[in-house]
Amino acid sequence: MADTRINEAGPREALIVAALTLQCAIDRGSMGEPGFFDRHAKAWIERRSSHPAWIAESGDQHAGLLQAAVLSDLPWPGRHEESHRQHGELVVQTLFVGRQHRGLGIGEQLLRAAVQWARDRGLAAVSLSARTHTRPMLERAGFIAVDDWFRIEL
Repeated sequence: MADTRINEAGPREALIVAALTLQCAIDRGSMGEPGFFDRHAKAWIERRSSHPAWIAESGDQHAGLLQAAVLSDLPWPGRHEESHRQHGELVVQTLFVGRQHRGLGIGEQLLRAAVQWARDRGLAAVSLSARTHTRPMLERAGFIAVDDWFRIEL
């Protein structure tokens, strides 16, 4: 979609990340709670370097969110920190596209942005758990099913 933009979220977008997280939770059957926005925004800002997030905008609306966690390996014999690849992994924790924006390729664009970010940082893979209806999108983005998870090696 031509008017869709994917941006890595920064500290200024913390409340947007919180709002999209809440929207995702409600979409999946959870309830809101008092103080959630501030609690989530504060926690995310504190952990942003290990929990990157991307926001999709379509027109003037926030259309989706991808939130992930960087898992870095501990030292291993024969593997040195100064090596090119970190041998870590980006694990997608939340992939959400608002109902009115589904079917437009926004989820795939969010995934591609996260994969490129992980590749640029020398991570070894990106993985996520996904529901059956998400499988075609993940396969288009290059992910391969491994048990109940989908993974792309970088």
